Amino acid sequence: MKSWFGVGLLLLGLGMSVEASPLRERYQQAEQALKKNDLSRYQQLRQGLDPYPFTIYLDYQYLADRINHLSTAQVRDFMTRYPDSQQADRLERQYLFRLAREQRWQEFLALYPQLPNSVELQCAHYRAKWATGDRATAIAGAERLWLHGQSRPGICDPLFEDWYRAGGRNDEHIWQRMLLAYDSGQEGLMAFLGRLLSPSARPAGELLQALHKNPRQVIRPEQVKAQTGRDKVAVAMALARLADTDPELVMSLYPKYQRSHNIERAQMAVVERSLARRLMFNRTRDYRGWLDSRLPEVGDAELFELRARLAIWEQDWQHLIGWIDRLPSDARQDSRWLYWRGRALAAQNKSTEADAAWQQAATSRDYYGFLAAQQSRRDFSLQKKPLVPAPSWSQASRQWPALLRVEEWLALGDRAAARGEWYHLLGKVDEPAGVALGSLALSRGWYDKSIVASIRVQAWDHLDLRFPVVYRDIFQRQARRLGVDEAVLFAIARQESAFYEQARSPVGAGGLMQLMPATAQETARRHGITQFRHPADVYRPEVNVQLGSSYFKELLERYNHNRIPAIAAYNAGPSRINRWLSESGSRPLDVWVENIPYRETRGYVQNVLAFSVIYQDMLGQPKSFLKPAELAYVY
Repeated sequence: MKSWFGVGLLLLGLGMSVEASPLRERYQQAEQALKKNDLSRYQQLRQGLDPYPFTIYLDYQYLADRINHLSTAQVRDFMTRYPDSQQADRLERQYLFRLAREQRWQEFLALYPQLPNSVELQCAHYRAKWATGDRATAIAGAERLWLHGQSRPGICDPLFEDWYRAGGRNDEHIWQRMLLAYDSGQEGLMAFLGRLLSPSARPAGELLQALHKNPRQVIRPEQVKAQTGRDKVAVAMALARLADTDPELVMSLYPKYQRSHNIERAQMAVVERSLARRLMFNRTRDYRGWLDSRLPEVGDAELFELRARLAIWEQDWQHLIGWIDRLPSDARQDSRWLYWRGRALAAQNKSTEADAAWQQAATSRDYYGFLAAQQSRRDFSLQKKPLVPAPSWSQASRQWPALLRVEEWLALGDRAAARGEWYHLLGKVDEPAGVALGSLALSRGWYDKSIVASIRVQAWDHLDLRFPVVYRDIFQRQARRLGVDEAVLFAIARQESAFYEQARSPVGAGGLMQLMPATAQETARRHGITQFRHPADVYRPEVNVQLGSSYFKELLERYNHNRIPAIAAYNAGPSRINRWLSESGSRPLDVWVENIPYRETRGYVQNVLAFSVIYQDMLGQPKSFLKPAELAYVY
């Protein structure tokens, strides 16, 4: 969210685009007076501004500028006048920091008795507990916060010092934190911690640091001195790290260390897990006997899932079910693994058992549920709840004043500020209220906000909120012009931006269908999209959908109108998809999608395909999932 003093500049900058109003003008003048510290003028203008939605920003800024002179009563009064607002939370946070600086611990706990979310204020909370006599809670909190692989804020240092002076920090605490720093790659923190070790423990810390800098020092076991238990842990950590880059070397090394250095089985399990992970990522059949014999002993849910995915890649249907059975019970009941259980059973001609698994999977509204439904010739399960009637605007805005601020920001054209207010509001309500707010957003054409509402309160079955039909005329026109499936275009836009027109990715992709600047420019040139004249035009829906749909059409043509690689290429780029296809060695569609190397792209393809079915329903079209040609294609 922008500085509140930026509101006036925004109003000025918008000029004729915003209808003038006496309250807006008075607000702008009051804001400027406050900025110039002309308090008499400010107080005069502030009178009569209570009805204006942005007045909360003035009141906040006035108090925030005087944070070092406020009383707790003033802060509480602001929080009472503007409950559940971003500004109340901000002022409370700033005031808590002031109370911590001044060590007013009783007031700190009285204002905010629960444990704060931020690490800084958690440290202050435990200092307050210490100062007010609850040392047991403070000691437990200090230990929990200290045992972390990253550096901690300076405000935590006094708490850690109190804990240390009370005998709460010893060599074992330091060693455990060094191991966490090792995993996080924090060499500076490791060095700092190493200096805190006692003289007797310091050699182990030095060995750990040396092996972190150069794990290949373990290549010669006879030259590695591992006399203490901590030394052996350091060696095991180095072997595990080396296994990620040179598994063949570590396969030959670690048995020697077991024999010559007497490293405990639990420590070697760390090495074996790292080896297993790398061997499965590499999809090598080397050491398969070792992998399948050791994995049941040392594996966890992540490794068992990797092994199951490797069995899928190799189409080893006979052994796949055994690896699925090692997953946690909740994972085994997920539509993903129910689908693959059915797939493995069907491949072994156990059609009745396969159908039972697919029947259970097909109750899910997702990629695997739709896949199971298609395999077993069942209807797609949408589980759509009816749209909840929207409350009246007057009723809702009285109950949630933040709505008035959202409306005003939208009137001023600042969608980002409106979105920030909306997101904060949804964090303060329960599911029924969130659904009502989502319906209200939908009724007012705030489509991205109806989606945000459904996600924030996890109203997964309210499909009207989650998958609104937005800019139908634009999508329909482009779909007809290009001969592209309209539901797929909707699904891509829904996955890419959740219909937030101003969406911008960390790498610079923008707009509804998230186009990179170079892609947008080249697509506009090739397709004669003359409305794209400036990079900012990508945020205009009518231009963005033209660009995105035209680019997707190019990808479809590149991949013989097969949506699966085209959708994947829309996310990851054609060069990666071409490489993955060339390296796949002819796999069925479901096997190929399951083993797309990038988790993001794998989820992207699955979501777009599933969303397209939902949008077929929303658009009143017949529902279908995978096309026969896509299923028959060898990937």
